[in-house]
Amino acid sequence: MSLTPKYVLTTFYLFFACLLCSFTFGQHIDLSKLDKDPGYIFFNGKAENLKSTSIISLDSVLKPVSQERFEQIPDKAVIFHGYDPYYYWYRFSVINTDSVPKKAIMLFGGKGVRTAELWQQNGDKWCSLGKTGYKYPFDSRFYVYTSYCYPVTIPPHSVSMFYLDVDESHAYKVVNLAFFEPHKMEKIKTSFYYVFGIFAGVLLLFALLNIYLFFSVRESIHIWYSLYVLFSLMFIIKHEGLDVQFLALDSELSYRATSMAGIAAITSGFLVHVVQLFLTNIPKKSFLSWALFITKWSLWLSGICFCIVFLVQPANSVESFVFEWANKTTLAAIFVILGACSYSIAKGYKPAWILLSGQLVFLIGGLFRTLFIGDLTQVIPPAPFQIGLLVEVVIISFGLMYRYNLFKKEKERLAGQLKDQQLKVSGQILATQENERKRIAEDLHDELGGNLAAIKMALQSFELPHQQNATLKELIDNASNNARDIAHNLMPPDFEKTGLRDMLKAYYQRQATEKNIRFQFYASDPVASFDKEDELMMYRILMELTNNIYKHSMATEATIQLVYYDSYLEMMIEDNGKGFSTPQANGIGLKNIRSRVDYLGGSLNIDTGKKGTTIIIKIPYKKYYDSGKDNNRR
Repeated sequence: MSLTPKYVLTTFYLFFACLLCSFTFGQHIDLSKLDKDPGYIFFNGKAENLKSTSIISLDSVLKPVSQERFEQIPDKAVIFHGYDPYYYWYRFSVINTDSVPKKAIMLFGGKGVRTAELWQQNGDKWCSLGKTGYKYPFDSRFYVYTSYCYPVTIPPHSVSMFYLDVDESHAYKVVNLAFFEPHKMEKIKTSFYYVFGIFAGVLLLFALLNIYLFFSVRESIHIWYSLYVLFSLMFIIKHEGLDVQFLALDSELSYRATSMAGIAAITSGFLVHVVQLFLTNIPKKSFLSWALFITKWSLWLSGICFCIVFLVQPANSVESFVFEWANKTTLAAIFVILGACSYSIAKGYKPAWILLSGQLVFLIGGLFRTLFIGDLTQVIPPAPFQIGLLVEVVIISFGLMYRYNLFKKEKERLAGQLKDQQLKVSGQILATQENERKRIAEDLHDELGGNLAAIKMALQSFELPHQQNATLKELIDNASNNARDIAHNLMPPDFEKTGLRDMLKAYYQRQATEKNIRFQFYASDPVASFDKEDELMMYRILMELTNNIYKHSMATEATIQLVYYDSYLEMMIEDNGKGFSTPQANGIGLKNIRSRVDYLGGSLNIDTGKKGTTIIIKIPYKKYYDSGKDNNRR
């Protein structure tokens, strides 16, 4: 290639411009590197800034006095200025050594940018590439993305000077300046929305899961944890600037009414409250309990105050104080939570391990953010603290489910113990009743029956008119028979020697001939046996039901069936009477029947109506009932 005068002159001017820029503005940014991996250049270290306590124009910035005030920016991908009272101007130079124009996307990832205006030098003139920031609608952005971006073009064989005017007043200032190759930027943009779509979906899923658990088990910890997850999601959305695009918070008022730092403090308060509800073995009014309580309310109050302060925009000293209050309280909350988990674990509460592991994962992510604050993941998410938050939510959600299952098993165990205790007490009461029945039956049979027989014999020696003598003898015979029947009902004769089926068969045959209700009795062959105590209990149940049929049913027919199945005995009592109402179902007789059925481990079903009543009682054999109780205990 021949060296024409025009080519030589262009090269000379380019070299001179680069040399002048290197002395005046520091090292320039070579956009030819965008064609290589990774396809972006972070250039904080190649830019300078000027800070001022008031807004200054471009003309004032270009004056020699202002030029001398520019300072070199540290060579980090991300720089945090905190809550300082300054407005900033940034300047940098860009070189294009190619023979064609170079296109790039300039990104500056400030979190609280109210307005930003980029100026590019064009010969002797300065051209504004436009204004952006949360003061302006999202649709007006020059490049549709959550971070603020400017598409720029650098002429061939030239050096372009840029000045960036940024108003981050009343905000926590974050600076990250970068150039992206346009195609690379599109890939990062697509990946960003895809990752955060999954991120938001997982968090929403666990929030809805805990809301469902709240309505299912009515434990407040689940609704508090769902609030924690939802506020965490809101914090991430604010942190990444997604709220203006997807939550309709696309105005200056909306932005300032939803403070990211305030949301973070309130979110941390929810977490402390969840920890307080989760760790049930921390004594009330203990040091840890008070520490959790005070930290929780300090976080909520600081978060609310910060939201108000962020909206009102008072003096910088007030903003800094409230921010440090929320920040320091959040840091204290981490140590309080770790201490509470450690104490709970030391006292033997195993679910606290799950809570502690979730907190450690999030804490590692937070420490990584603090120690490596200039890491590229702060600009190209997901950042470690975001991943830590997601993992923490998943771990603690499973911890809540584990805790629920643990409490459910403990509740079932206590319920089983209570039922066993109730059955034991019922057994003692029933045994006492049977002993008393036996004693009364023996007294009626031996003493009252003997006395009536003696009275009858003595009566024969008296000289009474025949009619009076016959009447007295009849009365004594009736009294003797009644005493015998009462004694037999209280304790059937030869009960120890007679099986339940044979005893009931004889009883109902007698009832069918002596009473006005026709009883039919049927019993299948036994496949297993009950002990005498249980048989007596079943006999009492059938006697009580038979007595109810006589007294209340107005029936003409009744059927009693005993069917022995492989694992239980079924007793079915049917009549064609008038049935009974709900108040009668809650009477003393049926309550006694239910208590006996419960003691035997059985079940009772009643179907009653105008055409009659059917009662089905199922009594398991002893070996099946005992194995069922063992399973309940396990």
